[in-house]
Amino acid sequence: MPHVLVHQRIGEFDRWKEVFDSLGPARSAASCRSTAVFRNWEDPHEVVVLLEFDDLARAREHMGSAELRVAWRDAGVTDPGTRTILDAVIGGGAR
Repeated sequence: MPHVLVHQRIGEFDRWKEVFDSLGPARSAASCRSTAVFRNWEDPHEVVVLLEFDDLARAREHMGSAELRVAWRDAGVTDPGTRTILDAVIGGGAR
């Protein structure tokens, strides 16, 4: 299963989380099967999200969508940061 690891800088966590949650249907439509959200312990303006997808092409389409860019703006993302595509090599998701 492909995973996408996202690092972002945000203004205010509660607003960011509200918008993140509202994108659940879009993530599901893009074959996202699970998400894990982390907040930097020492820097509350940094979030890290790990998303697991069934279909890499649909994941890439979602991650590059105009809808997502608008959502980042609405969520107060101050730096869209990085997105890294990962492939599990140990554990249940290994190919």
